[in-house]
Amino acid sequence: MSIQVNSFQTLLELPKTFATSQCILFNEELLICGGKQTNECYSYHTLKREYKFICPYFDDVEFNGHCVVQLNYSQTNPNKIDLLSFGGQDKNIMKQTFSMKYVINNKSLFIPHQSTHSF
Repeated sequence: MSIQVNSFQTLLELPKTFATSQCILFNEELLICGGKQTNECYSYHTLKREYKFICPYFDDVEFNGHCVVQLNYSQTNPNKIDLLSFGGQDKNIMKQTFSMKYVINNKSLFIPHQSTHSF
């Protein structure tokens, strides 16, 4: 006979519906970046057990799958993370790439990077 242990804990309900969103763990925060049904980003503080709105992507951005990664390089501020968000557009639609500097307890904003390439 085996004993089942539930390793997951129930968190607060999400402030928005997220589908295919990308998440990055940063310090005590889980950064939730956009998704198929929303273009907004939130932070979930694992110790305070609360959500915080970070910023939106641009209004005309729609995701059909995308990727968000942390840019790793020598950073002097332990409360700051640089993110790169790319992809997520259907075939024959210009691809978009965004970067964001997220600093704990400061306003953040995704910045678009323009490209003349069509993939």
